[in-house]
Amino acid sequence: MKANLFFIFLKGLLVLSLSIAKVQGQNLISKGDSLFAAQRFSESKLYYEKAYFSQKKTTAAALLKLSFIEGSMDNYVMSIFYLHQYYLFNPSRKVKAKIEEMANQKKLNGYSIDEADYAFFLYRAYSSYVEGGFLLIGFLLFLFLLNRKRKNISLGYTPIFTLIFLLVGAYFYNFRVPYKRAILAKDKVFLMSGPSAGSSVLDVLAQGHRLEWTGESDIWFEVKWNEKKGWIKKTELLFFL
Repeated sequence: MKANLFFIFLKGLLVLSLSIAKVQGQNLISKGDSLFAAQRFSESKLYYEKAYFSQKKTTAAALLKLSFIEGSMDNYVMSIFYLHQYYLFNPSRKVKAKIEEMANQKKLNGYSIDEADYAFFLYRAYSSYVEGGFLLIGFLLFLFLLNRKRKNISLGYTPIFTLIFLLVGAYFYNFRVPYKRAILAKDKVFLMSGPSAGSSVLDVLAQGHRLEWTGESDIWFEVKWNEKKGWIKKTELLFFL
């Protein structure tokens, strides 16, 4: 009984923490909006950034404003980064063309936005419906089984299918598929042959290029660069939400 109460307490604490973080993120964005409307762009940028990087919260409007502010400050890497994040929320040919145009102007590699990028948008937009669908089907099948069991009627099919639907729904709910693209946040980034500072240097990369990452180990991420794989420190990469 005490163990059950303990887990209920932990669950409630987790829900409360997530709710507080959500409210904090929304407050930061609202403050940023007010400052942006007052044309206090540098100050609004700080609030938008804190919401994005600390609270993992943003809005489509905030991303466009951040891209505009960074562009006006000639921070082209961050400008294209925020515009790219906007695209993942609202893909359109116009935004895609703008991202590729900015990348070409600065001679940045890896920005050929393809079907994989759009597929991730579809996943993000409709994954909640897929999760809910599997869980709902599993729950309805479970009720169907209980009803037939109560009436001593043959189940008619193996109960394993009910379990499969429930497990698939739970998996998608708890383990989101990450967007395996990142942008180099710094200049002169060492591409290492292994996840260690003692590994040999394969290449030295410039800021702003977009990479595909394929794995991670502690503070290192395995990435693809010009048909070869190497490792880069997490702190030298910008990740998308």
